[in-house]
Amino acid sequence: MFLACLSVAISQAIFYNGIDTNHMPAFLFTSLVLFLVWLLFLLFSDKTRREQIIMSIVGLILCPGILLIVANDVRSTLSDGSLAIGIEDLIFAFSLFGISAVLYQVVLGQHTHKLKGKRLQMGHPVMHWFIHLVLILGIWAFLSLLFIDIFELAAIRALIMGGLLVGTYIIADRHDLLFDALVTGLLVAILVFVSEQIFFVRLFPDAVAGFWQFGAIRSFMIGGIPLEEILWSAVVGFTIGPMYEYLKRYELK
Repeated sequence: MFLACLSVAISQAIFYNGIDTNHMPAFLFTSLVLFLVWLLFLLFSDKTRREQIIMSIVGLILCPGILLIVANDVRSTLSDGSLAIGIEDLIFAFSLFGISAVLYQVVLGQHTHKLKGKRLQMGHPVMHWFIHLVLILGIWAFLSLLFIDIFELAAIRALIMGGLLVGTYIIADRHDLLFDALVTGLLVAILVFVSEQIFFVRLFPDAVAGFWQFGAIRSFMIGGIPLEEILWSAVVGFTIGPMYEYLKRYELK
């Protein structure tokens, strides 16, 4: 049922909403590749399904906020100041966060168990986890906006720096999650780079010029992909990868 609804939504987005097809297919296909990987993880790794779905929903909720921050200086499709969220944006965020959350466990066959000892909890364990999740993501957003306002960084770079600081804090508090963060960050960056290399550079080369605002971010290019795009993906993997285990006090073995 979910896949059927997704197929209908994608068809409507392409054929009925008047989206500029010069760049839309490239990003849509990139998003669908990530969703295919997400779906494979969901089907073949039953022990990580709950974590994957929860963090995917987090990505879905954060998607409008992320686009709102980067609207003015990253996407040429959003340069008019309006926040237009397409189905491809939602698929990308949903899939990227879910993949990042479980990639390390799925690829290396790691399993989790509860850490010994107790920490002070605020009410019900679920509420405790939710409050801390909102707090950490809020700190990420606050740091990003601070970098934009005080240091006048481009929005995408501010998001990268904010996420890197949050991820570093998690690792500083939980040294056992360092390898998880590093491996996840690297693999997510490779996955996004390969997908965008295929669809943006090889199959739809005109999409590159019409999708990113190169003048605004003044980016270095790696294989035709802006460096910030790769770094952003790596930071999502680095920070989101160990976040669920950190908040739930799980250890990977």
